[in-house]
Amino acid sequence: MYVYNVSSRDYVQPMNSCIQDKDLQELADSDLAEFDKSIAGIRDNLYAPLNIEAMRLQDKLMQLHKLVVFFVRSEEDLNKVAELWEFMAGMCDHFAKRLHKLHAEHPACGANFYYDNILDLRNKCQRLQEMHQ
Repeated sequence: MYVYNVSSRDYVQPMNSCIQDKDLQELADSDLAEFDKSIAGIRDNLYAPLNIEAMRLQDKLMQLHKLVVFFVRSEEDLNKVAELWEFMAGMCDHFAKRLHKLHAEHPACGANFYYDNILDLRNKCQRLQEMHQ
């Protein structure tokens, strides 16, 4: 990838990935903390807001997945690709645990639908990890 200088219309040196693995971890941790805070502020008998938060958590995981896909596309080292998919499978586990807990505490909120979607994504990431090892 090249950085394009808009003012001079000249290409500059190739740019390595701007985001590090630790940044992806920090982003995921932030999303999980935000979810926990949001869930804590919702009354127990309000299922629609709980369902919306479960959907948001799934959406944030999907955004993280998109970032990993972009990194994988430009990565030449297969070991690094496998590590990224391993990271993503691990993030799916963390996000799924939050939704499993929410569903266990509020079975009528519908979080199990998003939980199942995240498990499907986890299986996909795990297959991709194994394929690149």
